Amino acid sequence: MKLLFVLALLFKKGYGFHRIKKLIDEHGSLRSGIKEEGIELSRELKRAEEEIKKAEKLGVRIVPFTSEDYPKRLLNISQPPVVLYIKGELKEKPAVAVVGSRRCSSYGRSVAFRLGKFLSENGVTVISGLALGIDSAAHRGALSGGGKTVAVLGSAVDMVYPLENKPLAERIVEKGGAIISEFPLGTKARKEFFPRRNRIVSGLSDCVVVVEASEKSGTFITVNYALEQGKEVLAVPGSIDSPFSRGTNRLIREGAPPLTDFNEIFEVVPQLKKANEKEEIPEELAEIYNLLLEKPLTADQISQITGKTPKEISVILTKLELKKLISREGATYRAC
Repeated sequence: MKLLFVLALLFKKGYGFHRIKKLIDEHGSLRSGIKEEGIELSRELKRAEEEIKKAEKLGVRIVPFTSEDYPKRLLNISQPPVVLYIKGELKEKPAVAVVGSRRCSSYGRSVAFRLGKFLSENGVTVISGLALGIDSAAHRGALSGGGKTVAVLGSAVDMVYPLENKPLAERIVEKGGAIISEFPLGTKARKEFFPRRNRIVSGLSDCVVVVEASEKSGTFITVNYALEQGKEVLAVPGSIDSPFSRGTNRLIREGAPPLTDFNEIFEVVPQLKKANEKEEIPEELAEIYNLLLEKPLTADQISQITGKTPKEISVILTKLELKKLISREGATYRAC
């Protein structure tokens, strides 16, 4: 019910995060606020109902800022999205935004891929914007490393842009990551949406790494958001002869820590170390845990694969859940 009213207000002109939150704070609940202030929403409620049904058919979750599933990090930015449309799995884990220009050199593309892979292999989620160039390379690197990556779109999740990255978006979801957006279903990409989505890219991350950017790159919008949010910004040095590295080299000149060795990121941003320090899995739990790392499974499927009894599997799954190594959604278990 909360989602229905939040969506309806979002569809009504003039209602953003702060105004909706004020309604809740002043009246105790959104429903009471709408009723007591006499806000007419009949048309918007109908649209909200249709949106929820459409999302269900597409396998998209709509998560309002009032939900426990809403990323707490985003509540700390100046303009949190009222809702997030999520296709896939979005979990709050140590994360790094890897960003840069769409137009980039082979050096920049290679570094972004290798950095995405390194972070992924070390348990860090890679956040980027699914754009061509540096973003795409970082996402692909993360997938290559076997970890999770999240793409924040400047369009709706059912209108992936650029179109040539639709297969990449599908792989991100298949491999346990997510594509997310604040824009209603059916919303096509527009130039002014990309700066808006950048606050979410930095907001979801522990730090931002700029791999390659020209002096006037839109990447600096993400940098400014990150600084406003109190996030560390690192930059990858580049050739002084390359126009693609003038922006990153300027960032270093202005005080951004240079990333000359990927391991340095753990020194600059200590909170990432907890992702890097993987817990030793006891031998008796490892077989099932490794199966769940590959793909989500039910207890019956695990029994068929391993030959263990339902009782044995139940005990192991309980231990893995207590260690917070796996989570359960209905009858399905997946590695965290």
